[in-house]
Amino acid sequence: MTRCDLHIHSALSACGENTMSPRRILERARAAGLDLVALTDHNASGHVELFCRLADDFGMGAIPALEVTSREEVHVLAYFPALEKLHAFQRLLDDSLPPLENNADFFGEQVVYDEHDRIVGLDTRLRQIGSSLGLTGLVREVHRLAGIIIPAHVFRARFSLTSQLGFIDGETGFDAVEVTAKQWRRRRLHVGARENGLPVIAGSDSHFLEDIGRFHLELKGEARSLQGLIEALSA
Repeated sequence: MTRCDLHIHSALSACGENTMSPRRILERARAAGLDLVALTDHNASGHVELFCRLADDFGMGAIPALEVTSREEVHVLAYFPALEKLHAFQRLLDDSLPPLENNADFFGEQVVYDEHDRIVGLDTRLRQIGSSLGLTGLVREVHRLAGIIIPAHVFRARFSLTSQLGFIDGETGFDAVEVTAKQWRRRRLHVGARENGLPVIAGSDSHFLEDIGRFHLELKGEARSLQGLIEALSA
């Protein structure tokens, strides 16, 4: 059995607590008994390479990932099989974001940590904003890079498929849909459940250290990579 949380933010997300360093996140995740994790910062992956390397040191699996805001202002989670695929997508995403500076007083700081929990810089690019890539283009580009794409918190009142488009289209090419942890529990969902024909997952969407470990999915087998996740969802 693999215990996983595939929706966690670090301090690189302006909405994340500034203490959310990659190392602290992994310490909390290991203490919570998690086996597989993903760091999903908003339009940013600057912590992911360090996160994946440290996860290996902690004896955990980590999937290279991020959370993208589409042109329609829908949040989607993108997961990749390798760091180089994520880096290629990040370059494409950076080109699609407006060249604006982050307003830290309004959005919050985007803090960059090193492996020793030292703050080494701030990402000054505005990332709490929609890119020029629409949902159809995002599906195409993520799949081109052998990744999977999953709309986040699809029933939430903001930044979701249902809030922005009014419905979930099972024919758009998404690989699954994500609901909030609260909805997962309330609806008594399980791995293998479907919504409009798509597999359903959930994550903690942690923005604070104390949130990590309050929710996890349990996948059958040793699903400690993107391929393992795909196989678990397919099964």
